[in-house]
Amino acid sequence: MEQSSSSHAASPIIRVRGLGKQFGDTEVLRNIDLDIDRSEVVCVIGPSGSGKSTLLRCIAFLEAYDAGFVHIDGMLLGYRLNDAGRTLASNKEISRVRRPLGMVFQHFHLWPHRTVLGNVTEAPRLVNGLSRRAANELGQKMLAQVGLAERAHAYPEQLSGGQKQRVAIARAMAMEPQVMLFDEPTSALDPELVGEVLNVMKRLASDGMTMMIVTHEMGFAAHVADTVVFMDQGEIVEHGPPQQVFKTPASARLQQFLETWRERSL
Repeated sequence: MEQSSSSHAASPIIRVRGLGKQFGDTEVLRNIDLDIDRSEVVCVIGPSGSGKSTLLRCIAFLEAYDAGFVHIDGMLLGYRLNDAGRTLASNKEISRVRRPLGMVFQHFHLWPHRTVLGNVTEAPRLVNGLSRRAANELGQKMLAQVGLAERAHAYPEQLSGGQKQRVAIARAMAMEPQVMLFDEPTSALDPELVGEVLNVMKRLASDGMTMMIVTHEMGFAAHVADTVVFMDQGEIVEHGPPQQVFKTPASARLQQFLETWRERSL
């Protein structure tokens, strides 16, 4: 996954080097190196508690990392380098550097008092300065992309879980991100609603959207990912194309994980 940085076009959109994170005395991420190229789909798999979601949150700087570096489109996220080492960047600087990132969470975080369209258009209006008319046109376009144009004037309480998650995807897409980060986007859904969300994500992948997806959906990862990353105990144990990771795992830890998953899938 290492790429030459000789030209801007060829450099990774996300570059992580030596990333570490602790909560108290517990080391939850250890020496993580990861590159994500433009239009690449990376699925992160692994057992619960392996650090997958924490990695995603550190890449978005929703959690401050303790060691190493995260670069977004060539810019250091979260810190300023100086003679003393590094200091925390200002909130304004952090917002500017992570501007290319869109985030979809396990839980939907929709505003219950706003319509579906209102949820999607709030940030384009307040952050990007779009007029109400322009934001509404953009919002309708994003809702059409996730198959919910006809629910624009409904309220979140009137939607299923799968529809709420599709609204959350439309809301993130309305900010026109270069990268979409998904933190277990289907794990809070009833099983029969999972497919509608995964289908939207498959369409985003086929349209060339760069995505990093923490997921327990192995079939989805095998079908959609360019690269699958297996994490365990805060480390990247293996990564590679889905065919390699799922069919010829090199480590005993990944072999055991896949055997357990297959047993549960029977």
